[in-house]
Amino acid sequence: MDVFILALFAHTDKMRPSTLYQLLTGKRTSSVLSYGCFYDRLGLFQALPDLTEEAFQQQIDQMLRQGALVSDPTGLIQTVDQGEDTRAGYTDILAAASFYRYGRTWQSVWRLLRLLIQAASYQGVTNQYIPVENTPMYTEPVRQILRQVPNAKDKLFQELWQIFEQMPAEKADFLAGTLTGPHVLGKTFFQLVPEGYQEKPWQHLYTAAAIQHFIALVEAQQESVLYRSIAPFLQQNANQSMLETQRLFQEGLSVKEIMHQRNLKEGTVNDHLIEWALLDQNFPYARFDRQIYRLLPASSWQYRYQDLQQLLGADFLPIRLFQIAQKRGIIC
Repeated sequence: MDVFILALFAHTDKMRPSTLYQLLTGKRTSSVLSYGCFYDRLGLFQALPDLTEEAFQQQIDQMLRQGALVSDPTGLIQTVDQGEDTRAGYTDILAAASFYRYGRTWQSVWRLLRLLIQAASYQGVTNQYIPVENTPMYTEPVRQILRQVPNAKDKLFQELWQIFEQMPAEKADFLAGTLTGPHVLGKTFFQLVPEGYQEKPWQHLYTAAAIQHFIALVEAQQESVLYRSIAPFLQQNANQSMLETQRLFQEGLSVKEIMHQRNLKEGTVNDHLIEWALLDQNFPYARFDRQIYRLLPASSWQYRYQDLQQLLGADFLPIRLFQIAQKRGIIC
């Protein structure tokens, strides 16, 4: 766990332990989500939902005593620059993770795809085989896809080839090694995870990052059979209440009108809009005063909110939204 915590930091990062813990365990508030965005760790949102605060704090305290971390008077922690960074492979895994977008269903998506690939590969060979999944949650969608798609075997082969070609060879081979067909028995992730990632939580994170990268590539090909197969699972990742707020805002309702219509507090609607902005590069920033964006200082998230509010004369929501745009390099 100590290597994992160190890998969360660039040498220039200063982070608050409590917020870092809330990010890893999935406390869905605008402050935690924004923090993840600004420090490039949003992909780790709810990556370790079972991590206890006591265990996390014990690790932090131990590393402070050892001198691997240092704390400033405000309680922010950072790593000690120890010269050559030996954590590059680990930080690459963390950077590739997309738990915020796919965290609820990435495992179910891969289970479905394993069954789909197996069933398609046996078409025209035999229908006498032991399926890798036997629950209706997976078997029924697979039956529907295979009934609806002529030549599913050939199409899926081509689509898989194209997706794997876009991935690092190590990750593509890792995922391909779990697939089962007439002459191939897929292995478990435990058998395939490289030796350097066998310890907790790296086995889990390595597997998740590979699958989530695969899903992101499939999501970019929405006419594909692969995407049609997993789309219902991807929809389950979304915050349904946020989507309703999004719908009303797109219809032209103001924050106050949405509050009244949905009987929600202003903070809840703000959280929904911020969550939407974090997920969608095409968020309608034009609905807000873009002069605020033009007045934002560089790396504005490093400033105290009170100082920004005084400088900009604006409320929390537009400041936070334009900070997200600034961080993402979106010109408003």
